[in-house]
Amino acid sequence: MRRLTAVLVGFACALACIQWGPMVLASGPVPPQEPAGDRGDAPLRAALAAAAERVVLPGRCRECHAAEFEAWEETAHATGFESLHRSPRAKEIAGRLDLPLIRRGVGDEAPACLSCHYTPVVRRGRLRAGGGVTCESCHGPARDWVALHARYGVPEADFQRAARLETASHRAKRIADSTAAGMRRSSHVVELAATCFGCHTVANEELVDRGGHSTGGDFELVAWSERIRHNFLESYKTGDGRTNAERPRAWKRVLYVVGRTLAVEHALRGVAAAARGDLYLAAMRDRVEAAIDDLLAIDDRVEIPEVRTVIAAAEAVELTLGHPDLAATADAVRKAAKEFAAGADGDALAALDPLWDPDLEETAPPPRRLTDAERRAAAQAGFGLAPGADSGAVAEARPGPTTEAGTGTTEPSAPSRAHPPPGFAAPRPARTVTHTRPPWRDPPAHDFVGVPCGGCHRAQERWWRGHRHSRAAARLRNGDPRAVAIARAYGVSADDMARGSRICAWCHATVTSRPSRRVRAGVGCQRCHGPGADYREPHETAGYAQSVALGLTDLRDPAVQAATCAGCHYITEPGLIDAGHPSGADFDIVSRRVSIVHWGEAFGRPPAAVDPAALGAAHARVVAVRGPVPTRTAAASPGPPGARRGGPAAAEMEPASTAAPGPRPPGARAGLAAAEAEAEAVGSGADGTAGGPVGRLGPGRPARSSPPDGAAAPRGDDGAGLAATVDALRRHLDALSRALGLAPRN
Repeated sequence: MRRLTAVLVGFACALACIQWGPMVLASGPVPPQEPAGDRGDAPLRAALAAAAERVVLPGRCRECHAAEFEAWEETAHATGFESLHRSPRAKEIAGRLDLPLIRRGVGDEAPACLSCHYTPVVRRGRLRAGGGVTCESCHGPARDWVALHARYGVPEADFQRAARLETASHRAKRIADSTAAGMRRSSHVVELAATCFGCHTVANEELVDRGGHSTGGDFELVAWSERIRHNFLESYKTGDGRTNAERPRAWKRVLYVVGRTLAVEHALRGVAAAARGDLYLAAMRDRVEAAIDDLLAIDDRVEIPEVRTVIAAAEAVELTLGHPDLAATADAVRKAAKEFAAGADGDALAALDPLWDPDLEETAPPPRRLTDAERRAAAQAGFGLAPGADSGAVAEARPGPTTEAGTGTTEPSAPSRAHPPPGFAAPRPARTVTHTRPPWRDPPAHDFVGVPCGGCHRAQERWWRGHRHSRAAARLRNGDPRAVAIARAYGVSADDMARGSRICAWCHATVTSRPSRRVRAGVGCQRCHGPGADYREPHETAGYAQSVALGLTDLRDPAVQAATCAGCHYITEPGLIDAGHPSGADFDIVSRRVSIVHWGEAFGRPPAAVDPAALGAAHARVVAVRGPVPTRTAAASPGPPGARRGGPAAAEMEPASTAAPGPRPPGARAGLAAAEAEAEAVGSGADGTAGGPVGRLGPGRPARSSPPDGAAAPRGDDGAGLAATVDALRRHLDALSRALGLAPRN
């Protein structure tokens, strides 16, 4: 057990090597999978100990930076020193890892939680926690640079007056000398931000898979920098040093791009650190995909060469165990981040403000952005560019929806006069009214939250990742031809169907970011258990009733459970039926519930108390209230060739292939455009296969077969209308009668 613990500690020390001291930083990030036993742990312990010996603790910084110290004392970085090791969650993780002392590490030698939650120091030759996350955790151990940093070259005891009297040449030399001695200044945006991601992306497989620690929350650098803001520098120069000034917007724009770039880098390093295919690897893959999505949103608004370089590099590498190119790709991403920060002009990035500023509402997504090669091809073919599109934006000939306030619907405006670029198929005429949410569902009263539930519910997360619910959003993101055909027939473009603001996301995704963004998560925990922004933290300690009052869905109630499932599995919107979407008229909630069991003793939860007969009856009542499935109109498109017609709507959640698509040109959404053209011309393909090339997550696999041409489709989803619904209700009643021991209907 001690040997296994030593391996774990080696992982934690790897993070410390990234965080502490220029000596470790100069050698580059140390892959956490390298340590193995004492041979791997020893150099990591030595590196952390060497850095800890140079720590002076925040009391020394307080001598000059009193205002910064007071701001720091109010943050979780400071208060965690006295509270973290006492929290039930920390004790639970430590217990799983056999860590007896959270603030002292394991035994007398190796640190455990010290590298991220505390500032380690050496006392009597042993590593100990000297404080929480202090000044030196971010700015570097200060023994070698603190005196240099405070010398202004003038005979003045008052450091504020000395700072005003310092010459420009002396200031330049002072900054150079302190930087060489290990100081990370606020102007060193990439280096300073990398220390944040070194802890907020938990690159420690054993800590996650065995200990149950998360891989980090939704860490966005601009928002988090405001939580710990201690910017008194300018007021030192002009006043009493008591003004905690907000950073300029231009600076925040640069910081946002740097943060999203480093999120890619550290997630890639996390994938590279994985040694087995468990929750840790899956979570790190998710983080890579989420960070790429954010960079694509940046690229849609501003053309930044370094961002395109990062997108291309990250999309080209496969996120598989032991892939040899992962570390090199992460290094290339870090290099691109530095190049961007060195020449960035924040004033030219104003278009990015809605991405990071919560007070700004994101508008409709901008026109598609093409690569240079596609732009040249479009020009050679004589296709017109959108007016003023000097950055390469091309107007797609598609309806531009305008929201009808308060109704949850959109009405298309007139299409653009610009010609589409090569490969972009003109959409079918949109419907007069296209809903942005199912008419039978109300907007949620609470917000979704991006923090995963698997930290506590590990068995449930492991089950979910193997279930089709987790992959429900993939067909929207990957441009599945049948999904594209249905969306286009409904009046939604291939690119827009993957956005959280469209009706598709209500049943195929969990919108954990702004609705205008492309969805990533499939049908997650919060889609059934309720948006968790308000109940997630209280749920860990409060009772069930209190959690329900804060937004937790009470699925113990058969009526609530039936309504929750029917919200997606029984479709009665005429437009969707006309577009070829399955209705789920024959969805059997009792039998389907068996396939989603993730409770009971096997999952460490009490057995579910909902009676199957009561659940079936509740579902029948929901169907009766909602009414029958509308009859498909004669003019409606029957859907693409080979498309499935029957079966429950949930069966349509599983994408044709769980493999991610191959690399796509940055910002161009070329894969979606090609899928749109394919759906327009030949539909989804009758052979029912979609293995395709090897994707970033590994090789593809065949899709489930579609019914052969001419075969009878399952009953209930062919637009039969009232007759099909009555038949479905009869089956539900028969099932209820059998469950109650009554004679079945004849």
